[in-house]
Parts: sequence; C-alpha cells; structure tokens
Amino acid sequence: MTTVLVAGGTGEAGRAAVAELLGRGHDVRVLSRHGGTPVPGSHPVAADLVSGSGLADALAGVDVVVDTTDGKSRRARPVLTTGAANLLAAAEAVGVARTVLLSIVNVDRGPLAYYRAKAEQERRYRAARLDTRIVRATQFHSFVPMLCAPAARVGLLPAFTHTAFQPIDVRDVARALADASDAPALADITDGVAQAPEVVGGPEILPMQDIVRQWKSAAGVRGVVAPIRIPGGLGRFWRAGENLVPEHRDGAITFAQWLAEQPRD
Repeated sequence: MTTVLVAGGTGEAGRAAVAELLGRGHDVRVLSRHGGTPVPGSHPVAADLVSGSGLADALAGVDVVVDTTDGKSRRARPVLTTGAANLLAAAEAVGVARTVLLSIVNVDRGPLAYYRAKAEQERRYRAARLDTRIVRATQFHSFVPMLCAPAARVGLLPAFTHTAFQPIDVRDVARALADASDAPALADITDGVAQAPEVVGGPEILPMQDIVRQWKSAAGVRGVVAPIRIPGGLGRFWRAGENLVPEHRDGAITFAQWLAEQPRD
C-alpha cells in the first residue's frame, strides 16, 4: 500500500484527490495548517508549510506527496513559494519517492501575481531532486459561478466579452493527479530536470456568456447577464485563449452535468 500525503487536502481539488486516492486503495494523509475536516477514511495531519513546523513528522513514512495548495490572496501566496520550498526540502530529507503538483494551464504566461506565484511554485518543484510530476488543469466548473456570485447579489451577472473557458470537473483533475501518483518511477532523476507538465482540460469550450446563462437557469439566480470587457493583462490573456487547451479535452463531466448535481438554495 502506498502512503500519500495530500497538501491542501481540505480544499476543493484536494478533497477530490483524497477521495480518488482512497478509492485506489492508498493510505492517505491530509495535510493542513488547522486540521480541517478530511474526507472519511483519510488521516489528518497538521503542519505549517510557510514556517515548516511539523513537516518532518507529517511526512515520516510517506511515499508520495500530492500538492493541491492554493494561495490567491496576497497573504496566502507564500504557501505557494516558501511553502513549496519547505515541503520539498522536508520530503527529500525523509526519503519521499515522488511529488505531484497541481498547477494551471499556461501559468507561466499569466499576468497576475497569483499566476507568478504558481509559476514559481512549479519552478521549485522542477528544481527538486525528486521524481516530480506537474499536472496543469483548466479552470474548475466552480470558477465562473465564483466570479459571478458577488455581483449577483446586486442583480448583475458579468459575462466577459470575447472570453471562453474550458471548465473541468475536480474529479477529472483528481484522476489525473492519482494517475501521476501511480505512474512508473523515472529511471533517472537529475537536479533541475523534470518531465514536461501533463495538461488536462475540460470536455468543452464555452463562451463565458453561455456559462453564466446556464448557471443562472440551473441555480435559480436572478439578475441581468451583462456583457463586460475585462481590462488589463488578464483580459488580454483570456481573450487570446491562453486559458484554453483545445487539443486536451480530457474531462468526462460537462458543466451542465456538474450544475445538475449542485444543491439549490
């Protein structure tokens, strides 16, 4: 039985990864700072990625680390950089065999500080003397609803013009992470050299306006779907389709199928 530690295992992607790994018969530890509520059958372990406190104990006996950590806010961003350095150093020190990192499609081209932090996280993983796999995914199904929810409270549902997304279900992402965890070992590991990132995308590419309208109908949300041109680098990034991978329609669960599963208030 393989022992896998999932960093960020109480988040959206992390919980899906934990469930998938448990389903494959692995012994799964869920690493978080405050414990959280792990998926039944997994084992919670507490450690602080930024300070490094508790990492050695959390990693003792671990074969594979799967990192699904996130840090969209400025305050949380050190989890992706300093946290990655501490996690990798501790993993190497205790003899972890493999690390798997969840990242974002074309993150190295992204204009936001968040993207730059994720790209730095990738660089730290590639530089580690460990068998490292990086899985880059398109945005999750929950992404556009999350963007729209604050404005929906005042009756406005923003739909960025000339912008499309390729939403993927976290369960499909979890399968890719688990496959990377279970893949045969690399024959040779060289400092600073890792396999090219694996890319996984959702099964369909949808204009944002279509996604917003589907969500509005399925969730019973009221408001006007308003075409808005998003300015700045992020707008250019999305309008150029840098968030899309048309050649990778790997997901099996469509946005409409995901919507049908969501509880209504």
